[in-house]
Amino acid sequence: MHAKSKHRKLNMHSALRRQVLRNLTTDLIKHGRIETTVPRAKELRRLVDKMITLGKRGTLQDRRRIEAYLYQPKIVVPLLMDTYAKRFADRPGGFTRLINIGTRKGDCAPMTMIEILNTDTPEAEVGFSYLVKSLANMQLQEETKIVDKALAPTMDPNAVFADKRTLKIALDAQKSKEKFALKIKKAMKNTGMSTSMLQEIVDKNVPKVQKLNDAEAGTKINRYVKEMWPENTPTMR
Repeated sequence: MHAKSKHRKLNMHSALRRQVLRNLTTDLIKHGRIETTVPRAKELRRLVDKMITLGKRGTLQDRRRIEAYLYQPKIVVPLLMDTYAKRFADRPGGFTRLINIGTRKGDCAPMTMIEILNTDTPEAEVGFSYLVKSLANMQLQEETKIVDKALAPTMDPNAVFADKRTLKIALDAQKSKEKFALKIKKAMKNTGMSTSMLQEIVDKNVPKVQKLNDAEAGTKINRYVKEMWPENTPTMR
């Protein structure tokens, strides 16, 4: 009877797989975040959590095990045994986060960004910056202060729907807004921010998002769409 494997093969033989994972683990611990494919990131998360746990224990044997596995021990070992050990002193596990970033050009492989959590300054994490950009984009579309409105999404009780399909679309949109509100509340709790502080950060990011939208609108395909549909231009995402 064929037994299940304990790890992903990653379409590599054992020696190459070990070398690739050692390189990725070293880079993630050194830089704090990297981009890679989803299967590699899921396999990498297990190894990084193990290395941080060894660094937290901090014995001589653990130091030797880290040096035997990772490259650049002079850089990586102090990070594991000092920086990350202090950061995650009261955290038993779950030291990394995966953020899906779409697909890779060429082979359409699903890509993700894996980062080590920063409990000291949560606002420096990628997830928080994505949240702020989403709020800034919403503020550009609504043309009003968005944080209070996003925290308490409401559905018009007097709205009339033509059929069940439009009703389902409206209910799904309301559910997604409520999930987004929970994300905002969780981010505010982790960072210790008030509503006004988050609104100030969003206001500062609105010009940056406006520049990105203008640059995207200036591409060839978007110019063609604007020429074809000048009155009701569809969005190209």
